[in-house]
Amino acid sequence: MAEVPLQQLHAVWREQHGILFKAKTHDAIRLRMHRAFSWMKKADEFAIPEDADARLIFSWVAMNTLYAKWDSDRANREPEWNTRESFLIRMVEGDTEGRIQKTLLVNRKLCDRLLSEEHLINSYWGNPSEDEARKARSKPRRIGKHYHVAEEVIKILLPLMTCITMLRSQLVHGMSTFGSSANRAVVEAGAVIMFKLNIAMLQIITEDGLWQDDESWMPVPYPPMRPHFRRDS
Repeated sequence: MAEVPLQQLHAVWREQHGILFKAKTHDAIRLRMHRAFSWMKKADEFAIPEDADARLIFSWVAMNTLYAKWDSDRANREPEWNTRESFLIRMVEGDTEGRIQKTLLVNRKLCDRLLSEEHLINSYWGNPSEDEARKARSKPRRIGKHYHVAEEVIKILLPLMTCITMLRSQLVHGMSTFGSSANRAVVEAGAVIMFKLNIAMLQIITEDGLWQDDESWMPVPYPPMRPHFRRDS
């Protein structure tokens, strides 16, 4: 089961989108997928290793548009990490062809590089020590068995995405120097994995029918709105 090229996958979704558009149904997933493909197309313009930072950030935005939720009740708003985790679990459970597991297995070396990087683990920054670094370095060995069991691949995916989330935060909040040699290996690994996981998840949504569960994709944050007043510029 080969990875489907982005352009080919987008063409398949456009055909489905056209059917749904004519039927005037599934507005939420149509908007999410439109946004996601737009960011993925931009991410694909950036090569590795030269533009790994940009490829990672744009790939992250593409995933973010698929899972983000909007809740006007700020006091009871679901934490973003919980929304993201629920989305990833749903992707794994709906992955009838094992695309996510294959992506992780084929790219295991890069996944393990991210999982073992102490600078991408919160507990390390609470106590930056040799002991905490040693714990991080041993993580791939401790959870490695889960790569090979389809029902347990989520136990790899969730901690992996936690590491990529930390990496993404370091970049977009300016806590890392652009193009720095200090974190090149993890940025390049993150850029590869994030893009490939997005391809797998977009394929799951498109081909495994997850787009059909309309309620699970609502509400979409910041949908397009008609302006209330005309502007001259």
